[in-house]
Amino acid sequence: MRDRPDDRGGAGRPALASAVVSSALALAVTDLRGQVLEANDAFARLLHLRPDQLTGGKVGDLLAAGAGQEDVLDLDRVVEDLLGGTPVVMADLLARRPDGSALRGQALCSLSHDGGTGAGAGPVLLLQVVDSDSTDRRRPGDHDALTRLRSRHAVVADLTARLRERSGLLGVIACDLDRFRVVNESLGHAVGDELLVGVARRLIAGVRGGDVVARLGDDEFVVVLTGLTDVAEAVDVAHRLTRHLGAPFEVDGPQQRREIRCAVSTGLVVVDLDAAGSPCPAAGGGAPPPLDAATLLRDANTALDAAKAAGGGCCRVFTGAMRERAIHRLTVENDLRRALERGELRVHYQPVVDLRDGHRSGFEALVRWAHPQRGLLLPGQFLDVAEECGLLPAVDAVVLEQALDFLARHPDVRVAVNTSARRLDGTFAADLARGLHRRGLPPGRLAVELLETSLASGDPIVERELLDLADLGVAVLLDDFGTGYSALSYLRRLPVTGLKLDGSFVADLPEDDSSDRIAAAVVSLAGSFGLSSICEGVETAAQAEHLAAQGWQSAQGFHFGVPAPEERWFPRPLAPTGGTPRAARVPT
Repeated sequence: MRDRPDDRGGAGRPALASAVVSSALALAVTDLRGQVLEANDAFARLLHLRPDQLTGGKVGDLLAAGAGQEDVLDLDRVVEDLLGGTPVVMADLLARRPDGSALRGQALCSLSHDGGTGAGAGPVLLLQVVDSDSTDRRRPGDHDALTRLRSRHAVVADLTARLRERSGLLGVIACDLDRFRVVNESLGHAVGDELLVGVARRLIAGVRGGDVVARLGDDEFVVVLTGLTDVAEAVDVAHRLTRHLGAPFEVDGPQQRREIRCAVSTGLVVVDLDAAGSPCPAAGGGAPPPLDAATLLRDANTALDAAKAAGGGCCRVFTGAMRERAIHRLTVENDLRRALERGELRVHYQPVVDLRDGHRSGFEALVRWAHPQRGLLLPGQFLDVAEECGLLPAVDAVVLEQALDFLARHPDVRVAVNTSARRLDGTFAADLARGLHRRGLPPGRLAVELLETSLASGDPIVERELLDLADLGVAVLLDDFGTGYSALSYLRRLPVTGLKLDGSFVADLPEDDSSDRIAAAVVSLAGSFGLSSICEGVETAAQAEHLAAQGWQSAQGFHFGVPAPEERWFPRPLAPTGGTPRAARVPT
């Protein structure tokens, strides 16, 4: 065994001693030769001893196995590994208590440099013991059967107890694995379980003494940070755990042991309990709701969602603005679900004009929401939420039904409808064919608009849907062209029939040379592939004339007409005097 620093075992480690004594975990501090310097009541209860029987004793004697037992805590080897750079050493434990009962569990050992007073003070050993048998005797739900970490029920109880103390800073880190479902689906649940156990071990190894690690379910974990000196300390722990968990894992695959790289996202919330649980200004501030364990976990998960929205594999610190966004998102989602049930979505129609002769060639169907309290809402006020919560296909379906009814009422009109990639699930073309057949409509009067990103994934189901639409005779337009991937391969391979230039390239025409070159290049590209060309966002006569000169076939924008209800373009006929009004049916 290598030389140890002076392991003077006197008093004088107030910060560490205070953390140990106040912890709910079974903790003890020893010198590097195993002499107990401090131990808390939980540690004493674990060994069926009184606290005054611990100090000054040898931890090796306290945790000695009975005759014939091999699982003795090898303290010399533990200290050797710790001094060699291992952050945490975990060892299985099977020992006999003084009263003869068995202690089965796990010892987690780490070095602390929470320096004491006096010359020669050096590192000490921080020892945490988890009693496996006692966890089995707890109330159901107090521990996680797979990882042996605390469960949601237990961590909520722990947070509730800490909140009652109203003292110091308290941090909560929520974390989960990005795309963990892919591991289960591709390698099986046994490999997924092994990965979760590996995450649990890394969390335990990466936290400070006295911090609590729990598994909430699936791949969701939480860390409770106590004894914080400032917000920066909590942020440092959160970022360190994020990096540590992002390193490759070695797991047993179906045929061989393999490496898995699975990024982890984390969200952190820090509260000042001395200020009645107000979020720390350095952590974002904001007027908090009444503080309880559920609120802390929710705020940590809100920050976690922000980390995932930023691309995953990173950490975000909770702010009051995040809470406001989350509340707004939930409100919009709930209202939108009711709107779909109550038929509050409306379709407005924007004319598309042929630039060659100025005649109206069709319409684009655009959704609006007749909100009972907020009035008429534009797509930008709710479609992002609809996409996040999986409601966008339902919104698309409502718009399509109303647009088909519109076509049935106006036999000489063509309409384009927007469709999300999620709607192209293998059933869209067939549903569309039934809708057209039910109304006796020719497919050529309908066009479907898709964003470029719908095609960029190369999903075979999406590609099959496009081929089915082509066989049906429905046109497919690439919307907002130039803002996505703009890959020429799918223009050559897939049955796309037209390109729509995004309005951002039209706004500065005809003065802006860069926009002018882009518009000219796209219309040339459309012509070379034999595609129709439409430009959006035309607001002035000068823009319309310039685009027509470039060779663009069609255009839409405020210059030709704003999106408006059906009655704006097809007014109800006036009723004869004394007669009964004849009104076209308005979509509801």
